[in-house]
Amino acid sequence: MGIEIVWTQKAVETFGKRIAYLQEHWTEKEIFNFTARVNEYLETLQTQPLMFRKSVRIKHTHIGVIIKQVSLVYRIKPKSQRIELIAFIDNRQNPRKNKS
Repeated sequence: MGIEIVWTQKAVETFGKRIAYLQEHWTEKEIFNFTARVNEYLETLQTQPLMFRKSVRIKHTHIGVIIKQVSLVYRIKPKSQRIELIAFIDNRQNPRKNKS
């Protein structure tokens, strides 16, 4: 197993927004591949939580690219041995909107 992963409400909302956008612009196969990639990414996080880029602004927070268009912001909670998924961000947005 590995470290427990917890989805915050914002992570659930932003994941839903990314899927909704993909449904408008991508095929079902591409959406399936994206969700499979997210699952692979989360499995990697459980065993190697420090693998992805550390945020320069927020302590214990990391950012990892899932696909070219979408990244995941997550926080490692060392005391509780958990990873909190904070948000799925659109990499094409203005970086000032992403406060990580």
